Amino acid sequence: MIDLRRYPRCVTKLKVFFPEDENSYDVLNVSYKGLFIKTEKRIPIGKLIYLQVEIPDVGLIPIYGVIIHHGTEDNPGLGIEIVDIDKNMRPVWNYYLKALLYMEEAKKAYQKALEEISTESERTS
Repeated sequence: MIDLRRYPRCVTKLKVFFPEDENSYDVLNVSYKGLFIKTEKRIPIGKLIYLQVEIPDVGLIPIYGVIIHHGTEDNPGLGIEIVDIDKNMRPVWNYYLKALLYMEEAKKAYQKALEEISTESERTS
């Protein structure tokens, strides 16, 4: 399967809130232009929706998006393409995504360092 995404996707543990629903839902991954929410909720594909994503230690980010898919049978949810974020909140979203991308790089660097340490340890044994 070819991945047609234009922006890198990052695994995350955010909460999302819909105005008409008192429940919160888990956001499993995000990018600059989209997010995937783990839920059994069925909102029609193509529907414009409003939601709020809670970034820990920061606050709620109001987002307008369009439902583009319902996930898979094994991983049901809502794939949402972000249409608009309040202009004052867009920099907050962008900083959060940059931080996530740096965390991904840190994880890769850590794994590489562990592998190098293991290789050195094997050579000296």
